[in-house]
Amino acid sequence: MNNAAWRLMFCGRACALIYNFRNRKKVFIMANEILNDDMKITVQALVPNVYYTCTATFEAFNWLEVGDTQEMTYKQIKFMNMKHQRYFSDRWLKPLNDDVLERLKLKKYFENNLSRGDLKLLCGNDVGAVEEMLTTLNPDAKSKLAKKAVKAAKDGWISNVKIIRLIEQHLGVEILDLI
Repeated sequence: MNNAAWRLMFCGRACALIYNFRNRKKVFIMANEILNDDMKITVQALVPNVYYTCTATFEAFNWLEVGDTQEMTYKQIKFMNMKHQRYFSDRWLKPLNDDVLERLKLKKYFENNLSRGDLKLLCGNDVGAVEEMLTTLNPDAKSKLAKKAVKAAKDGWISNVKIIRLIEQHLGVEILDLI
């Protein structure tokens, strides 16, 4: 590689941009993987019947069932993210590459965060649903839920002893002593 033809620029804490002046290509380096525009990325459908036509290449993609996958280039995913962000923000499609999720700032849409429905579930009597929810949460969501569960138990919103024991077991907090 000729040093005069390439320029290295740092874009952030874990990202570097290499620009080749001869063929005018940009290559992003993140987390030990090179993301160039021609790189194939697998994209998975999270809902049925999703259709997309790339505005740059006019290539059509369709996902008929939940879990269907299609191969798209990094460039096509970038265009989709710029022009039709709703495919990702509404959780219709998910690129199955962590570096792409990080580079395009899509991780926030696919993290397992808490919702009001999850908090209301703790106040009910469905022990199986609560256990399923607690096992699928990521560590950040578990720490947030632990604080809210202790407060809800103190205020009397959570009264089911089985649910309280599940919360104590999965989140590592003491609630029965506070009631």
